[in-house]
Amino acid sequence: MNQKKSSKSTTISIILIVVVALVAYFYYESTIPVSNSGLQTTTETSDAQAAGMRVLSLLNQIRSLKIDTSIFKDPAYLTLRDYSVAIPQENVGRPNPFAPLPGVGSASTAPAATTTASTSRPRATR
Repeated sequence: MNQKKSSKSTTISIILIVVVALVAYFYYESTIPVSNSGLQTTTETSDAQAAGMRVLSLLNQIRSLKIDTSIFKDPAYLTLRDYSVAIPQENVGRPNPFAPLPGVGSASTAPAATTTASTSRPRATR
């Protein structure tokens, strides 16, 4: 009877250890972030290839540009004069125009004058 009890407790212990191991494995597996650092899906690859092709196309268009510099030797261009006016230096304001003024604060300001009914003139009624 003692041996039967011992084998039953051993079986329960083994089953319990296996269940705990499976739970730990699935918990650990679900917390690992999945990264495909070296892998790309086909749409990402095709998007990257399409972008690369557009960049290469634009570079080829830029290389094929020919600028005609003969306009700078034209007499009409050479007669042009610069009549621009120099802008004089102006005083620069405060670095932060929204900052409170130095020496002006809530404690140093005088209370605002209030108008009372006794100092105001009554309106004439008709």
